[in-house]
Amino acid sequence: MAEAEDRTENGVETTVVLMGHGSKLPYNEEVLVGLRERMEMRGTFKDVKVAFMQLNSPSIVDVLRALAKDGKKNIVALPVFLADGAHTTEDIPETFKIAFEGEWAEVGRDVKLTYAKPIGVDERIVDILVDRVKEAVEGE
Repeated sequence: MAEAEDRTENGVETTVVLMGHGSKLPYNEEVLVGLRERMEMRGTFKDVKVAFMQLNSPSIVDVLRALAKDGKKNIVALPVFLADGAHTTEDIPETFKIAFEGEWAEVGRDVKLTYAKPIGVDERIVDILVDRVKEAVEGE
C-alpha cells in the first residue's frame, strides 16, 4: 500500500537523478542506464535521469540545471555507490553547490534537492551477492 500512496502523492512530482562515478569503459554507464530503465518501468516517480561525476555524460551539474530549467521542483539525487566515501560526502555535495551558483542561483532557488543515502548494507544486496557466488560456483 505504501508504494501506491507514493505514486499518487509524492512520487508523481519527484524526479530522481541516479548518480554514478563514470568510467572510460562502458559498463558503469550501461548499469546506470539499465537501472534507470527499470525504475521508469515501475512508474513510481515522475522522471528518472542518469548523471555522472566524471568521464561520462551528462554531468551531475548539467542534469540538475536542465531539470531546474524545465521547472522540476522536487529532485532526489541518489548516489549509486555502495558506501559513503569522499565522493558521496565531499565531491557530490560540492557539485550541488556549483550547479546553482552564479547565474543559476535564480533558476535553482525554488528547487527542493534531497540527497539520498548510498546503497549501504541491505538484505536485498546480500541476496544478490549470494546469487553471484552460486552462479560462479555453478559455472566452474
